[in-house]
Amino acid sequence: MRLTYEEKNTPAVSARFWQEASYKGHKIKLMQDESAESPDSWEDDAAFLVGYHRDFTVERDDIITKEDLQEYFGENKKIPQLKEYHIFGLEAYIHSGVVLALSHEGNFPDRQWDVSQLGAVLISKKEARSRKKAKELVQALIETWNQYLSGDIWGYIIEDKNGEVVGSCWGFYGIEDAEREALQAISG
Repeated sequence: MRLTYEEKNTPAVSARFWQEASYKGHKIKLMQDESAESPDSWEDDAAFLVGYHRDFTVERDDIITKEDLQEYFGENKKIPQLKEYHIFGLEAYIHSGVVLALSHEGNFPDRQWDVSQLGAVLISKKEARSRKKAKELVQALIETWNQYLSGDIWGYIIEDKNGEVVGSCWGFYGIEDAEREALQAISG
């Protein structure tokens, strides 16, 4: 089910964007989550990325260092981490924001100037035995990071007919998930 929303903006002090819709006598407000946690804060050692750029840095030196990756992408393709992880190159389009992609797979407008080989995505071989399955997990992780970097993380507030808040929840990656959960909260 897809609801019809009216777009709203708060005063210029906050510049917060939200959408409102009515459903079963309730008002649903879908709002951008301004306090979202970085996917790196989840400290998932089974699937993570590392990146080294002045505008975007994520490190996991306890597992892999910048020097390890330089070795891997350089002449020495054999590093100890290959025993436990599938390793995929990571690039970033950095121009008024950051967008991530697997190396050489990003559909970016100007590869010559604004795309950098950023780092790597690592997937534990316990999590995905085949490289094909690992690549699927990498693409999902990159999508999650891109949602985080672009502000596509949402929450909802549900109000009853009197305007009283009867429910809320935050941290949904993608507005569709926030809407689905809000509808479920109302429907029970």
